[in-house]
Amino acid sequence: MNSLIVCNTGSDSISKVSIDEDFGKEELVTEEMFLRKIDKPLGPSSICLNDNIAYTANSYSNSISLINMNTFKEENSIYVGAHPNDLAIDKNYLYIACSESNSVVIYDIKEKKIALDIAVNSWPHNIEICKSFNLLFVSNFQSNNVSIIDVTTNKVIKELSTLEYPTKLKVSNDKKLLYVCESCMGDDKEGYIEVFNIKTFESLNRIKVGKSPVDILEDEEIIYICNFGDGTLTIIDKSNYKKCRKMSLGGMPKSIIKFGKIAFVSDYLNGRVICINLNENKIKVITVGKEPNAMTLY
Repeated sequence: MNSLIVCNTGSDSISKVSIDEDFGKEELVTEEMFLRKIDKPLGPSSICLNDNIAYTANSYSNSISLINMNTFKEENSIYVGAHPNDLAIDKNYLYIACSESNSVVIYDIKEKKIALDIAVNSWPHNIEICKSFNLLFVSNFQSNNVSIIDVTTNKVIKELSTLEYPTKLKVSNDKKLLYVCESCMGDDKEGYIEVFNIKTFESLNRIKVGKSPVDILEDEEIIYICNFGDGTLTIIDKSNYKKCRKMSLGGMPKSIIKFGKIAFVSDYLNGRVICINLNENKIKVITVGKEPNAMTLY
């Protein structure tokens, strides 16, 4: 079975939605599991998978949770640092952006302990790994830059300047580019997507999108941007980086992921996932927990 896994920040839970590519032909079955190993609130905000174990970053409880995906049960909760906002995995290590301590914590999965704490800039928000170049990218929300860490040495080797309040980072499918959401959050103006060359770190382009862009989905010919501040998706032509159109969804689009011909968009405001058939422009809505945030496929 294929499943969509959703972090519900406001209800301290994880939703598991059975999905297939026959969109609309069957009702989607949803199961919700509440995190209970430590006192609430937890605020699960990000998730990553390693085989059959899922790890969530719990922003409000300074912890990560370990979830057995075979049984869909929480196995453990571990303190990692102040306000973990995002996490990513490489080999046997979890890299965790701890926003309040302005650091990236490295957790050794085999040894079950924190191995290292790397200082970055102000309020690290999102992490993206490019395994092809052994690089870890960290968006620093309050200092308006991106820290670049060489994971072979665990040293910060460079910083990229951005516009105000960078949120989501995404390495392109061909591993040649880094996309950065520059949200300008809090201002009544549109944000941008900036495109960097991963080898040279040169800025190649900057595209105006909607208000408070917070996530990126790169498809074969199109890039989709979640605009948290105005309830839209911006659709960009990859061939020329021109904005094709905006799709109005309502609510607060927070995260986007694709399975087959279906794009799933979490609506943080309304506690739902919006399912978009990209071939037929059909939309279906799934109710999940409060404040659905990051998603992954299992």
